[in-house]
Amino acid sequence: MDQKIINNKYGFATFPSVKIMDYVTDKKGKTTFKWVKHLLFGDWIGLLTGPDGLPVYKEHNNKQYVKVRGRNQSGWIRPEEIQPNRILEVNFVDVGQGDGCHVVTPEDQHYIIDAGASDNMFRFLKWRFNLNKPGKFPPPMDIIISHSDEDHYAGFTKIFTHEKEGRKTFTIKKVYHNCMIEKSGEDPSSLGTLISHQGKDYITDLCEYNSDFQNRVSSPTGQGNYIKMLLKTTADKIGLRAGLTALGSQNTVMEILGPVTENIQGKRALQVFKDNKGKTKNGHSIILKLKIGKVKLLIGGDLNEPAEDHLMKHYTGADIPALRAALKSATAAQRQDAENALRAAILQARTVFQTDIAKSCHHGSSDFTSEFMDALNPIATIISSGDEEPHCHPRPDTLGTIGKYSRGLRSLIFSTELSRSTPEFLQRTQNKTSSAIPIDKERLVTVYGMINVRTDGEKIIIAQKLEAPSNRGSWDIQEILWNQALNDFEYQF
Repeated sequence: MDQKIINNKYGFATFPSVKIMDYVTDKKGKTTFKWVKHLLFGDWIGLLTGPDGLPVYKEHNNKQYVKVRGRNQSGWIRPEEIQPNRILEVNFVDVGQGDGCHVVTPEDQHYIIDAGASDNMFRFLKWRFNLNKPGKFPPPMDIIISHSDEDHYAGFTKIFTHEKEGRKTFTIKKVYHNCMIEKSGEDPSSLGTLISHQGKDYITDLCEYNSDFQNRVSSPTGQGNYIKMLLKTTADKIGLRAGLTALGSQNTVMEILGPVTENIQGKRALQVFKDNKGKTKNGHSIILKLKIGKVKLLIGGDLNEPAEDHLMKHYTGADIPALRAALKSATAAQRQDAENALRAAILQARTVFQTDIAKSCHHGSSDFTSEFMDALNPIATIISSGDEEPHCHPRPDTLGTIGKYSRGLRSLIFSTELSRSTPEFLQRTQNKTSSAIPIDKERLVTVYGMINVRTDGEKIIIAQKLEAPSNRGSWDIQEILWNQALNDFEYQF
């Protein structure tokens, strides 16, 4: 076992998963050495030491085991199943209809990217950090809000306001947003100052710095729910846009690809899409490209058709709507040239947008372009959507197009909605003979609806918790490995 693990008294589960073993006696009195907890690649493992402070070892069937604790379970693990280094962990939480993602870097930096509309993200964090236990508080974390739709930001209210033991439960370092601090109102002018330039409308007076945010909210008039939520924390509010220095850590770079601003009348500005407030704030979602080793993961908020065309033009110079129209109207003789021009633009866009894992934009809605989907060209796509919603997300054409434009012999599509077949709530009736306070509702999403992504930069697992016991373990795990011969990742099916 690595000396670093012995010195620190902890390590992490090796690829792809590890099982904690222990002696279990069944109803017939038969004792078996079997697995009692299934750990994922990268799960924390604590060494249990003896009176001398050293690890405790034992042998079983001529194999050496060391005593450990992981995921609230004690037992025995082979020493070679523990590695000293933390890996990248990306948890796509089942927040219902909306987005919510928890990122942990190898340096133990924590980011919450969106938090859904309800308190599911809070419940996940409460479970993750064992906050019911006295003296337990989560590490400091940064918040990233892709844009100001309630199903992306409302869940932060409880995270920002929750208290225990006389203090705020969560220490928030910074709150990052997409530069538009939305006030109440139905038109795009509620996103900032509206100006016109060469026949197009733009939002200016963007909030890049905390001082911009403070100026924007200095008047209580028309503040709306988004601002009220942001004011629940005193952390600095910082706008993100393409061109700014990447976030993240030494090992995990979080490159900012969007929103893309333009210089209009001497000011940074964001284009208004379709003369529509919703299209504009969604289309200018924060786009993050997470990179660790050879692995790339793209998270893009609620991008839509006009936004994707706008991004493609910015990064390739190609006018995708014009190329699309030229192909549609091309004669038989012109068609090959039109197809080649569009294909060249997509291949150029891949140098920016191609990813190994993509978070599906806008919960799998139909508001996407085939060209942008082709530019993403992922191996795996993760969709965050809910059960009781009027949109029928993910849409059937979206699922088909994801499969069409994914790379590899078999494309992978994951869904927080599909990974949990149990109800989001369990109703419990009050026990009339008990004086205990009844639990009216219990969330079942902290574990079963979550899509777990773990990677060290060359090996990837994407895992879902099984909802019924299985002899093979507690998780359904898909493995993606770097293939040196192909110079690409390959799904191991």
